[in-house]
Amino acid sequence: MPRLHYFQVDYGPHGFTSMPVNLSDDWDVIKVYARQYASLYLKDNSTFWGLYQQNGYVPLNYVIDTAGIVRYVAEGWNENAVRQVIEQYLPDPIQHDVGVTRLIAPTGSVDSGTVVTPACSLYNYRSNVETYPVRMRIGADYDTTVTVTGHQPGTAVCVQFPQWTALERGSIAVACSTELATDDIASNDVATTVLTVNVDDIAVTAILVPLDTVELGRGYAPAVEVRNLGTVADMARVRFYISDFYFDTVRVALQPGKTDTTVLATWIPGELGSFPVRCSVATLKTDLVTDNNELTKSVYVGPAGIEERPLGDVRFALLGSGQNPARRQATIRYSLAQASPVELRIYSTTGELVRVLESGIREPGSHQVVWDGRDELGRSVGRGTWFCRMTAGAYQAVGKLTTIE
Repeated sequence: MPRLHYFQVDYGPHGFTSMPVNLSDDWDVIKVYARQYASLYLKDNSTFWGLYQQNGYVPLNYVIDTAGIVRYVAEGWNENAVRQVIEQYLPDPIQHDVGVTRLIAPTGSVDSGTVVTPACSLYNYRSNVETYPVRMRIGADYDTTVTVTGHQPGTAVCVQFPQWTALERGSIAVACSTELATDDIASNDVATTVLTVNVDDIAVTAILVPLDTVELGRGYAPAVEVRNLGTVADMARVRFYISDFYFDTVRVALQPGKTDTTVLATWIPGELGSFPVRCSVATLKTDLVTDNNELTKSVYVGPAGIEERPLGDVRFALLGSGQNPARRQATIRYSLAQASPVELRIYSTTGELVRVLESGIREPGSHQVVWDGRDELGRSVGRGTWFCRMTAGAYQAVGKLTTIE
């Protein structure tokens, strides 16, 4: 029963006892019971008191003084009225009371990196001029005290604290508290809230297309994997460059923690050679983590009919049952110069994992894996475009598959 708890916290040190009771006896019994305590406040839980109805309702609130005289009876709850009655009969009177009426800042949500001036509103409820410290706590790292001097009776003041910078992401506890040593009322000394610190962080996590080697004159739709590593929904601006002759940009909406695969306008290689590739992403707001905003690689444009060039000790080639698109199944072939841990995974164009085809140590030589067009649960994925990612040691490559059945 929080009402009784707060009354006991506030008035207990001044000679008051609060107690929930169920009494079905007459008034004389109640008064004898009350004389055992100093300024007893009684609350009935509405299951008894049938003998003492007023206007057909069950009385819920009683204040009985040390002489056993009932000083207050009410049907319903009026906290201010009950407090006024209790304070009249306390052996130790209430003289000092300041409290926090509102926590002004920080509240709600802010972006990480935001500089905030913490503030709260205070009120002096009694007739004495007060000087006292006020403390602001924000998370585990901010704990600061300022002094309120000459707070006049019956007035409110706004107190500001040194600036705080929101860095830690997620939910953070905030509390403002008065620390008047002679404060007689404790229940209004603290105001709390939970602050949410948001982070805008968009990352490019992989360049899926083009692979390391492409064919002259053949069309390729550049594709990249982007991820929202922040805490709020955001819009990613994706920019893709190949040397100085290709550029395209798209925007993609991403929920927190989600990954998407973005496909850009088709590129048709027009000259042989090696060329730099670069992809960058940014948010429409302020990206607070910038070291994951860009990836680079190089692409080799060779004559038509080539396979992907070996990279280090690993070579990867993707073929689809003699053709790609594939109708019912796709055959994925790769070769290793030495034994390596290998993983082959199929992803959708939205970045979701569809199937793990291969996982484990594989011996040197040529290997092939057949994908039957089904996901991890054995369901047919139907027609669509898919990405096959191979990881072999430190090497990684991605190929695109299209299924038409």
